[in-house]
Amino acid sequence: MENQPHIRIFPHNRDEFPTIDTLTTWLLTGLKARGGHYHMRSGRAVKSLSTGSIVLFRYNDKIVGEGVITGYSRSTDGQAVDNDEPLYASMAKFAPTSIRIYSPPVSVTDLQAIIGDEPNIVPSAQPYFIIKDWAVYPKLIAFVTARGQFM
Repeated sequence: MENQPHIRIFPHNRDEFPTIDTLTTWLLTGLKARGGHYHMRSGRAVKSLSTGSIVLFRYNDKIVGEGVITGYSRSTDGQAVDNDEPLYASMAKFAPTSIRIYSPPVSVTDLQAIIGDEPNIVPSAQPYFIIKDWAVYPKLIAFVTARGQFM
């Protein structure tokens, strides 16, 4: 499944983003300004991420937005994937124009209701969950647009 496009959740924590606003500002400005290059410290957290995959950005108990993957690279030997960013062992590349924020954010419990029973994303904010059922995505978009808008 991981070698096919899929829906993935990327967790974010308070160490790098003290507030939800710092994350959404970075997604809308910083990530877009760096050409969609999203660095991850570990090369083990995400084994593969196919072009066309949708990533949902999570902050604690909220899904704050999404982006579409155009490429992914990871180091299997612990070396940096980008000489300009030596602390990072993997890099997802997003189409910068695909990065958008949900206003208001979607609660994880609301997303869980859309997903169904598996995977259970509510108890832990840290795993990079994979959502295998593509039928979830149009339901999520309908939910977002019924309650608010994209930024």
